Amino acid sequence: MSIGKRISEAILSEASSIKAGNVHPQASFSDMQFQDFQMAASAIGQAFDRTVPKGQLGQVVLASVQAMLETVGVNTSLGTILLLAPMALALPSTDEPFGQKVSAIIQRSTPSDSQAIYQAIRLTNPGGLGKLDHQDVRNAPPTSILDAMKLAASWDDVALQYTNGFEQISHWSGRLLELLKHLPQSDAIRCLQIEILATRPDSLIVRKHGKEIGNVVQSHALAVLQSGVYSSQSYELAWAKFDGFLRQNHHRMNPGTTADLIAAGVFLASYAQELMDG
Repeated sequence: MSIGKRISEAILSEASSIKAGNVHPQASFSDMQFQDFQMAASAIGQAFDRTVPKGQLGQVVLASVQAMLETVGVNTSLGTILLLAPMALALPSTDEPFGQKVSAIIQRSTPSDSQAIYQAIRLTNPGGLGKLDHQDVRNAPPTSILDAMKLAASWDDVALQYTNGFEQISHWSGRLLELLKHLPQSDAIRCLQIEILATRPDSLIVRKHGKEIGNVVQSHALAVLQSGVYSSQSYELAWAKFDGFLRQNHHRMNPGTTADLIAAGVFLASYAQELMDG
C-alpha cells in the first residue's frame, strides 16, 4: 500500500466514525459535510504520494493543503496534514524508535520548509489563531518551524507533537490498538475520542472559546466515560447529551484537534499492526 493510500485511509477512518461534535456520515456542519472529507482524503493522499519521495517536509504540507483546497474549497484537514507530513517521512522505520525518527525529520527541516508550512497555514485561515506577539502566521516565517511550534505548544496540541516526539499520538495509537482487540475500528475510534477529551481539553476549543469552556467540555466527556460500559444504554444516553452540547450554536464547540490526533493515531497504528501481523 502506498503512503498516500495509508494517509487517505487514516483520514477516512477518523471521519467515518460517529464522533461527538464532529462531521461524520450522519452529521454535517453548515459549511462542511462528510463528502468533503471523502474527496479531500483522496486528494491529500495523492499529494503525499507525489511529494513524500522528495523528502521535503514543507513541500508535503503545502502540496497537500493546496490539493485539499482545490478539491473541496474548505479546510477539512490542516491539523491532520501537519501531523501526518513528518510521520510519513519518518515511517516505515525499523532502525530507531518512531519518536526519535520523527523528531529528527523536524529538527533537520530547513527555512524553506518553514516558509512553505506558513504559506499552507495562511491559505486555510484556521479558526481560533488570533494574533500572537511572536511568530504570528501573518508575519515572516521563522527560520526553524520547530522554534515556531515550541512557541505554540502551550496552546496547540498539534504544535506540541512537534516538540515532544509525537508523545500523545504514540500513546493514543497504542490505546487504539488495545481497543481494536475487542471493538470494530469505527467503535474503537468513537470510544477513543471520548477518552482523549476526558483527559485533556481540546486545543481548538480552547483557542476559539477559552480555557474555561475547554475545561467544561472535558468534564462533560469525563461524565460520558463514567456513565457506564461503552455502548451500554447509560453510556449512549450520556454520549447523545454530550454530542448535543457540542453542537449548540452551529457546532461551535467542534473538537477538531482531537480529530487530528486520532487520524494521526490511526495512521501510526496501521504500521504497528502490520509489524505485529508480520
